[in-house]
Amino acid sequence: MMDDLDTASLLFSLPEGICISLVRMTMTDLVLHIACQRACAICPLCQQPSERVHGHHGRTVADLPCAGRRVILALTVRKFVCGIPTCLRKIFTERLPELVQSYAHMTNRLREALVALGLATSAQVSHPSQVFRANRSARYEAVRAPHQ
Repeated sequence: MMDDLDTASLLFSLPEGICISLVRMTMTDLVLHIACQRACAICPLCQQPSERVHGHHGRTVADLPCAGRRVILALTVRKFVCGIPTCLRKIFTERLPELVQSYAHMTNRLREALVALGLATSAQVSHPSQVFRANRSARYEAVRAPHQ
């Protein structure tokens, strides 16, 4: 029999090996606490697998909205020790490119949806970052505009 967290994992179609540990809901937000359960991670420099966990830290990533609520992924990522003595990267953070790119603040599917929306509304988009730069500029102008 499936529990609520298994059901939530199916609904949000998370990549294999990524599990939901907690779901919190407010009037405006749906926060999913998730973590990777894979046994090892690949060093981004030497491409060798490592199973030795050095620590972990939290990362917050925006996802597609659900049922009128903003979805926030509270992602716990692990830091691994690279066991190859000649590798210059001694400690590295596990990467989850099927979910979110390194250093990104939104999931791949949210980024793709925003790009599609920009294209559908006739925005001149040659690169996804232009959509976000335009959005930041619009917010800045709205804040600077005098109140009428």
